[in-house]
Amino acid sequence: MTRLVVDPLTRVEGHGRVELLLKEGRLHEVKVRLLESPRLFESLVVGRRYDEVPDLVCRICAICSAAHKLTSLQALEKLMAIRIPTIAAVLRELLLLGGHLQSHALHLFCLILPDLCGTPDLLVLLQRKEPLAEAGLKLKAFGNRIQEIAGGRVVHPVNPVFGGVAYIPDKQLIDGLSEELRHWQACWPDLCQQFLQLSNYPEASPVIGNPLATGLQEAFSLNGESLDYGEEQVDSSDYAQLLGERCRADSHAKDSNGQAGPFLTGALARATLAAGRKLRFDMPAETFGIHGNNLAQASEIGWTLLRIGQLLETLRQADRSEPLRATLKQANGGVGTAATEAPRGLLIHHYVVDEWGKVVAADIVTPTAINQRVMAAQIMADLANEKDHERLCKVAERIVRAYDPCISCAVHLVKVENSSEKGLSCQKRSK
Repeated sequence: MTRLVVDPLTRVEGHGRVELLLKEGRLHEVKVRLLESPRLFESLVVGRRYDEVPDLVCRICAICSAAHKLTSLQALEKLMAIRIPTIAAVLRELLLLGGHLQSHALHLFCLILPDLCGTPDLLVLLQRKEPLAEAGLKLKAFGNRIQEIAGGRVVHPVNPVFGGVAYIPDKQLIDGLSEELRHWQACWPDLCQQFLQLSNYPEASPVIGNPLATGLQEAFSLNGESLDYGEEQVDSSDYAQLLGERCRADSHAKDSNGQAGPFLTGALARATLAAGRKLRFDMPAETFGIHGNNLAQASEIGWTLLRIGQLLETLRQADRSEPLRATLKQANGGVGTAATEAPRGLLIHHYVVDEWGKVVAADIVTPTAINQRVMAAQIMADLANEKDHERLCKVAERIVRAYDPCISCAVHLVKVENSSEKGLSCQKRSK
């Protein structure tokens, strides 16, 4: 038995590796190991008052901080039967979409583009003054400005509060975003072409995993009322039974092993399930295999730019005398669950609160944890007949990268064990 190790995974968020076990020269087993250090956020919030939780859990990840805070707020507001004002819902959606925009731009232009251009990293492209790379960084910065204006700051937003939002941005700031938005709406069709070329991607097998998303239609669901996996829908409160999370001996994170699984979540799943968000390209996304997730993210950027325009216009015409937050109610105990479409897919927050308003249990399920199982299966399917060791390592890494994993978010179980690292190692180093 020969073992190839891709360690560390490069151009992904967080720490992980891929182990490829070969038997008689052919791929026999694949292990995708998520190896982030202990985070312990679920334990950290236990014993704290419910109103402390959103500001704590948004620190799980800087890239996904808005999604974590909004999902936490939704779960706890549901527990207290709070219905937020319309203008607050608009601002929260704008904040979430700003996060999607910056995250997708980061993934496509900083992490994927070097593969498509045959370079080791983004720095090489920037040194060459590659226009596409420079434009991608500017688009990412635009997403960050949206988050700053809608959320109060780029990372760990302060504007979303219990019952709604703290303030509505000045019209001058809204007008500035609208003006810049028109530029990106005009140039995006040309910018995205690089990600639509089939020849840029390795040969791929059909996508593995049942598409899983919130019950979204034309927009991302901020209510988290249901989970959609094709022909079936279940209430978001039944997530645990659906996902069937289990502990893994070879990873620091749980994975999903439900009766209807394994699941695929993220932009490609959303494009598959949502009526208003289907990919509109000449070639079906399935032709690209899991690399179709890159196409789906490119498609979502186009949709997001249009949706942001609608939200900004709503804010321009909003009656600023209307309340921005609902009347708060005392938390008298209960259970609250919410599901949101984070950039990388389905994000679930679940809390149990006692009659004193203290959290007694918390569970946070992230897109990367859901995708962990299908990552390994997809590598196995795509590379089953590959014998070249260097190509095995290279393509396996590209497959994992296509899922856009956020490994820091995925870790909500830590298991310490001693193990020896033997075999052939394909070491990857960031430059």
